[in-house]
Amino acid sequence: MLKEGDRVQIVDRAPTVADARTGLYYNFYRGLRGTVFKIYGDGPTAQAAVDVDLDSLPEEIACRHLETRDRMRATLNGDAKRTSAPGMEHEFRLRYVVLVAVSDLIRKQTSASRRAALASGNGKAAHAAS
Repeated sequence: MLKEGDRVQIVDRAPTVADARTGLYYNFYRGLRGTVFKIYGDGPTAQAAVDVDLDSLPEEIACRHLETRDRMRATLNGDAKRTSAPGMEHEFRLRYVVLVAVSDLIRKQTSASRRAALASGNGKAAHAAS
């Protein structure tokens, strides 16, 4: 069972007609990685908002996202602009969040849990799960 904060990857599959109707899966979602931000519902119809790792986005989409972030940052003024500058404590971060069916998510093992599995002698299972 997935929960908020879990690291996940969106499955690699072909979009279906039902996906086009629901808007829960698009071709460029294949393989995106991120963190579960929020779970909606439960059971087979459960959906999850995933905060996508920008480095897993296709190049064209990532560039468009970063351009949008820069334009939004440029509209800030005064203290907000100064404190949200790159490298500052409250750096402006524009999230890329997608809504997908929970059934299209695979839990990704974190480095810490992978190291713990290796230390416990269960390294083969940890490697196969990632």
